[in-house]
Amino acid sequence: MSDNEDRSVLLSVLAGIGIGAIVGAVVGLLLAPKAGAETREDLAKAIEKLKESVADLTHRIKPALETVATTIRQKAAGGEPTEAGEHAPEQAQA
Repeated sequence: MSDNEDRSVLLSVLAGIGIGAIVGAVVGLLLAPKAGAETREDLAKAIEKLKESVADLTHRIKPALETVATTIRQKAAGGEPTEAGEHAPEQAQA
């Protein structure tokens, strides 16, 4: 995989998570029996929280995804994975 493909995969994962969270938040708020102003305020708060969550998730999974991509490239080239590649699951949980 090239670096562009790796970035594309990362962006696709993050976009899927983000879109799912947005849709869930919007549906939940629109179906709640509240006044329009309260709903808009709740929606604004939910969107801000989503932005923070996506930023945090991006920060947490990027090193692990980069390590996995490097390991895959090395295996595809016939080389042995580096020690960092062996710790990718641990990095993803950090």
